[in-house]
Amino acid sequence: MIVYTLLGFNDYEGSDLIGVFHRIVDLQKVVQDDKWYYSNMGFVESRLGEKIDDVLAVVEYVSFTRFNGEVREV
Repeated sequence: MIVYTLLGFNDYEGSDLIGVFHRIVDLQKVVQDDKWYYSNMGFVESRLGEKIDDVLAVVEYVSFTRFNGEVREV
C-alpha cells in the first residue's frame, strides 16, 4: 500500500508530522483547507512500513497558505 506522509518544516527548528494519507487528493484537501505556521510543507510517498533514511532527499514540497495570508509557492 502506498501512503503519503505530510510534513511541516520550520526553519532552524525541524519538522512535524501532520498526517499520513492513503490518497494524494486527501492530503491536498487538508493543505488547502487550512492556514499554516510552517516555513515549508511537503510530503513523502512511500510504501506503508518502508524505512526512509533521508526525508530531505525525497520530500516533494507543496504550495500552501500561511497564517498571515502569504501563499508559499513551490
